[in-house]
Formats: sequence, C-alpha cells, structure tokens
Amino acid sequence: MNLWQELRRRRVFRLTGLYVVGAWLVIQVADIWFPAWGLPETALRFLFIAAIACFPVALIFGWFYDITPQGIVRTEPSGDRESVDLRLKPVDYVVLAALLAIGSAIVIGSIGKIQEEIETGSGVAAPVEKTAHSIAVLPFSNLDTNPDTGFFSDGITEEILHRLSTLGALHVLASTSSFAFRDSEESPASISDKLGVRYLLQGSVRRDGDHVRITARLLDEDGFQLWSDRFDRRLESIFVIQAEIASRVSSEIVNRIVPPQELPAGRTTENMEAYNAYLRGRAYFDSRTPSWKDRAGEAFNKAIELDPDFAPPYAGLATLVVNSARGPHWEEARGFAEKALQLDPDLPLGHATLGLTRAVLGEPERGAESLRKAIELDRSLAIAYTWILMPLRELGLHDEAVAMQERGLEIDPLNPVLIRNSVGIESSRGNFERAEHLALRLTGLPEPPFWTFGALYELYTEWGRYAEAIDAAKTHVRYFGPDNDYLHADALASAYAALGLVEDAEYWFEIFRSQWDEEEPPLAEIYYFAAQGAGLRWLSADLEKAVSLIDSEGPYDAPYVLFYGGLAWIQAGNAQKGVEWLERGIELYQSEMVPDDPSDAIDFSLLGRRWPTPLVVRLAQKLAFAYRVTGTRRGVERAIDFLENDRANVQLPTDPTTLESLALTCVISDDIDAALGYLQQALELGWANYYGIVNDPAWAETIQTPEFQTLLAEAKANNDRQRAIVEAADAESDFRAEFDKMTSAPSE
Repeated sequence: MNLWQELRRRRVFRLTGLYVVGAWLVIQVADIWFPAWGLPETALRFLFIAAIACFPVALIFGWFYDITPQGIVRTEPSGDRESVDLRLKPVDYVVLAALLAIGSAIVIGSIGKIQEEIETGSGVAAPVEKTAHSIAVLPFSNLDTNPDTGFFSDGITEEILHRLSTLGALHVLASTSSFAFRDSEESPASISDKLGVRYLLQGSVRRDGDHVRITARLLDEDGFQLWSDRFDRRLESIFVIQAEIASRVSSEIVNRIVPPQELPAGRTTENMEAYNAYLRGRAYFDSRTPSWKDRAGEAFNKAIELDPDFAPPYAGLATLVVNSARGPHWEEARGFAEKALQLDPDLPLGHATLGLTRAVLGEPERGAESLRKAIELDRSLAIAYTWILMPLRELGLHDEAVAMQERGLEIDPLNPVLIRNSVGIESSRGNFERAEHLALRLTGLPEPPFWTFGALYELYTEWGRYAEAIDAAKTHVRYFGPDNDYLHADALASAYAALGLVEDAEYWFEIFRSQWDEEEPPLAEIYYFAAQGAGLRWLSADLEKAVSLIDSEGPYDAPYVLFYGGLAWIQAGNAQKGVEWLERGIELYQSEMVPDDPSDAIDFSLLGRRWPTPLVVRLAQKLAFAYRVTGTRRGVERAIDFLENDRANVQLPTDPTTLESLALTCVISDDIDAALGYLQQALELGWANYYGIVNDPAWAETIQTPEFQTLLAEAKANNDRQRAIVEAADAESDFRAEFDKMTSAPSE
C-alpha cells in the first residue's frame, strides 16, 4: 500500500480538512473581533502562526489515532487481521499527553505574545494605567464672552490643580495633559482612560463686575457625578476660593477634610489687573503663537509694574528668557528667578527656573538641587521634570534622570516634552517599540501638540526608517499647515537625501533656506544635509558668508557658527579650514565658560555643559580626523581619549544611529574589528544610512575593505527598499503639489 492510500485509510485527509476549516473560522472571527476589542493587528499574526505550528501536531494525531463514538482509539493497522484490540495502551496515553503539552505550549506562547503586543502597543497607543486616588483637573469653562476671562478661568484651574498637588494623598496630573482635552466632546470615561485617572474635576467660571461664580463637579472614571458645588465670591478673595475648592474635592476622594493652607504673601496680589496680566503672559507663553515672546514679556512686565511684590511674573519672565534667549541673557534669567524667590522663597517655578540657569551656567550640582526643591514643593510642576534631565546627565546620575522622567510621566502622561525626552531615553536603550508607543500616545489627542509628529520623525530617523520619517513629516504639515514653522521642510530634505532622492531633497531644502535671513545661512542644516551627499553646492557660498557673522554675533553665538561651519568645511574636503574654525569656536566658548583659565587645551567635557552630547562627540571625531589629514598630531590623543570614554559609557543595546557613531569612534581609534561589529549590530536593527557613510570623508578609506562593502550592500538594499516605497507613495499622491497648493491658498 502506498503512502497516499495509507493516508486515506487512516483518515488523515479528513482530519486535515476539519482542522483547516476550524482554524479558518477561528481566524475569521478573530479578524472581526480583535479590532473591536482594541487588540493590535499583530495579534492576528500570532494567532495565524499558532494555527500553522499546531498543524503537525494534528497530523501526528490523525496518523496514529481516530475519534469514534466510543472515544479516542488507535488507528486500525493495515491488512485483514480480525479482532484487533484498538483500545489505548499506557504508551498511547504518554503520546497523547505529549501532543497535548506541545499544542498547549504553542497556544499559551501565542497568547503570551498577544498579551505582550497589547502591553507594548506595537504601534498602537494603549490607555494609560490608572493610579489609585488619581485626579485630573480639566480646564474650567469660560462662560463669558470677554476673551480676558479665558485667561482668568485657566488661572483658576491651574491654581486649584497646584493646591491639590500639595496633598500627599492625591495623585494629581499636571495641566499639560489635562488641558489637552479643552472643549473636548469625548466622554468622561474616554478622557479618564486616556489620562489614566480615576477622577475628573470639571467646572466653569463666570465673572460679573467684581463678583465671580465658580461651579465645580467631581466625576468618577465612568462619568458619574460624585459631588458638585457652586461658589459665589468677590474677586478680592479669589485665592481663598481656590483653596476652599481644593479642600472640598480632596475630602470627597480621601474621606477627610484638608484645611486650606496659607499662601505666602508674594504669591498673591490684591491687584486683579496684575493677576490678569500674569495670566495673559502665561497664556501667550503656552500658546507659542506668532509674537508669543513679545506678548508674554509685555504681559509679565505689566503685572510687575502693577504690583512689584507679586512673585509669579518674575518667574514667568525667567522662564520666558530661558526659552527664547541665549548667552548673557541666562544671567538675566537667573536674576528674575532670584527676585521671585526673594518675594516667595517657596515658589516652585522660581526654584525650577533658577535650577535650569544654574545648570546651563556651569553649576550642575546646584542646578539639580534647585530643581529637586521645585519638585518637592510641587509634584505636578512638569517643567521641572523636563529641565532636571540636563544637570543629572551631566553629573552622571543617569538612573535618577530616567526615574525623574518616569515620575514626570506619571503626573503628566501627555506632556509632549516629557514624552519626547522619554522617547529619546527608550530609543537610546534599544527599546524601539516602547519609544514608538510613547510617541504615538500623543496622536490620539483631540488636538495633538505641535511636537507630536516631530518626536516620531526623530525616532524613525534614529532607527533608519526614513520612509516612515517622511510620512510623519508630511502628516505634520497636513495637520499644522505649511506656515506654522519650516522645520518640517528641513526634516523632509534630510530624509529624502538619506534615501538618495537628491532632487526632492533640494526642493525641500530650498523651502527651508528661504525662511532664513539672507545674511545668516543655516550652517547646521547645511552640514547635515551635505553629509547625505546633497546640498554641497551651497557650502562654499554660505561658508564665506558666515565669516562676517563670527565677529558680529558676539562671543556666545560665534561658537555655534564656528562649530557647524568647521564641520561643513571638513565635509567639503577642506580639513585645514575646518580645524581653524573648530579651534576658534572652542576657544571662544571656553573663554566664556571659564574666563580665569588660561589653558588653551580643548576640554570636551566642558563643551557638554551647553551642547548636546552627539554634537560634542561629532566635533571630537571630526577634529581628530582633520588633525590627521593636516598632519597635526596635537590634540588627537585628547580627542580620542574623550571618544573612548564616551564609548565606554554607552550602554548596549542602543539605537542604530548611536551604534554608527560608536563605529566611527572605533575607526578613528584604529579599532576596525570593533567598528565592523558595531555596524553589524546597527544593520540587524534596521540601519540604512548608506549615503551618510559613503559621503563622509572620515569613513572613505575604511569602507573599501570587503567586510565593510558587504555590510554597506545590505544597508543599500534596505535603503533602496524604502526609497521604492517613498517613490510609489509620491507617484500616487504628489505631496509637493499639495504643499504648493497649501502655501498659495491664502493669496488666491
């Protein structure tokens, strides 16, 4: 009897058909219900894999056994023998148990994978886990037609939020997250799920002359009202009202009354015009609309003019200067912060701003101390968690830096800066899925913050996913419009250049350059753009033009021009000019930071106080390379020592871009085998920066070896695959034409 006949006799085909039909029905049902249950698309893939993996188990069962009305029996042997005992023997039970164990292991493993996909998100923004006794204060509605009262109602909301955050029994979300649902039509239950809280505080504010009516109501996570009240007060007692509402809400949640605390005199004002001016300044600062810096500054100064003893406007000015100025202005910001603390020694924002200025001005220990104090005073002050990252990293306190970002996200899970910081942290740890999940969290908001798609673009670029980076940049333009800012054009230019699509890259780079002052070329962007093999035709003219900027910009801005100008000269093949510019920029910077130190030796760790670590590493790499090209040995050892120390401090796994940088450090240190190893790791993670390496003079000699050529061929294949995706998408939908239409629409 041949195999085909034996399979038919043993009814294996019947069992196979039943198995395929059953598996198909299960998958069809899952395809319908998994999306309805919020399960990610990849969960269906694991179910399909489990069905395939269990198929051999079913075949083995069908070969040896049969299912009859009397139960499971052994398959009748071939031949005409009569009275064969088909009952199961002890060995059969062992075989069946083994088959059951194998099938169960496959099913349980698949369920575990599905659960893991649900927890990590894998491209889907999952709800935030809810914390016990957690509450979000949604922006109180403004019931007046006067726009000034809009600032007033926001001020009421933030003051109540701050008062609640001082109560140890409550977990209070910061305003950045809760204010994302201003005027939202989403249900309280949906908002509660997205914010990860068990309670919501809503309310409204109506002003009538010197009287104000504030209504507040407390909802549980399902939207049921637990408590409501109305407060009719004179405006002169507004701070007492805020404390009273906070106390009433806290008593409902923790079942005890927390008496109102006395606020320091410097934090309150009897002058309502001063208070309104301060609130306007805060509103302008938060909005970042055109002219926000000037308008916020005018409002803060007006508040100080009306009441010089009112502390918050000084802290507001300090925060404004920190976010909009550089160089000597940092001392001015420190002065404003110190004035605010003189009037109110426990003002959280004052301590936070003072901490940041101290960190930037070369005092990381004192900076971290001030920022810790700010967080101790107000656990909901999200800006303090974002700022403390810099001094903690400089002090080498990486674990505390990560912990602070995690704590910040607990109290403000939708804060775009905290999310951006955390995305960078997770990416640097090699956790792409977790980083993407965090970035996607913002896309589900009614009005995604401005940096939502920028965070995604940066993440995708770090991991060599240029096609997805381009899609994120396009989404940014479609959502925010072409005139909001032109960083999207820089992002598109860089991503197209990374895929070797030079003509498209030049189009977007021209759009970007057109927004810069004719006398101030964007040297940083020119350098990175040129590093991808595009934009070289702009280098010479822009670099010569930049020479006139160096003396006119002053000692602070000159290093920035010189740093990127020097990198651009090296990229263009003029190593001598690059060394001159980089050395001059570093000398100017060091003389400003440590004016009493006569040493002319380069201190790369000092550069890290103000400039991002990747930039300082790139400066050291290119300086060491340029020194060798020009035959100048001085400084090479110091640069290599810094680079090797940086390499030793990088924890693996990490992102592909960092691995590429580590590989270049090894090339400069003549450790070619290690460089090859780092690039191999990057390639396994999806690295595709083919053009960035083949156009980099520092790599030119090393990549000629067969081993590197093999790696580059794989990177080129990945790059080409993404390029084909982008070209197909652009052929289907001409985004450049869409962009031109958007930019011309206002003038039509």
